[in-house]
Amino acid sequence: MAVQTQTIPQVEQHGGVHRFTIAEYHKVLETGIFEGQRTELLDGEIMIMSPIGNPHRTIVIRLLRKLNATLGQLYTYVSQSAAQIAEHNEPEPDVVVAKFREDDYAGIALEPKDIYLIIEVAKSSLSTDRKKKRLTYANFNVSEYWIANLKDFQIEVFKHPKDGDYQVKEIYKMGDSVTCGEIDFMISVEDLFKYLKKK
Repeated sequence: MAVQTQTIPQVEQHGGVHRFTIAEYHKVLETGIFEGQRTELLDGEIMIMSPIGNPHRTIVIRLLRKLNATLGQLYTYVSQSAAQIAEHNEPEPDVVVAKFREDDYAGIALEPKDIYLIIEVAKSSLSTDRKKKRLTYANFNVSEYWIANLKDFQIEVFKHPKDGDYQVKEIYKMGDSVTCGEIDFMISVEDLFKYLKKK
């Protein structure tokens, strides 16, 4: 039986921690070392993401359906796909609302200048989404960022990026409605989570 081997790409390093660029990250992925695992690049670190469970998937589907029903073809909606935020950052947000393009971004990557709203659905990843991802998105001027919090059944909203962080943080609970002014989209917290049960 023949054994196939692949070489992990060489990276120049002079001590300390190496931060992968997007190009290096893609070369690492090509080796198959993370085959079967969901990964993303944050601040030069390769992060292994948890598998998508049923509640997570349900919220993503509901968000996409509500966006389509409310806004139609005014924007492009992208789900769980890479966004090239900067040289060392290629996260895979759960939902992105971006500028409409007839070609649906064929052959080109999503960049911060294209993005109106990013939504992450989180439970086990809450700490990463609230800290590392929040600062990454703010640092590169993603205008609005939401976390659909599966632990507490609330939506956490971050707005007005400045000096590497968001200047406004708002928490919306059951009974509240949330609006993204950038795209004139509103959703009620109860409507988003109503078919799920807290565990």
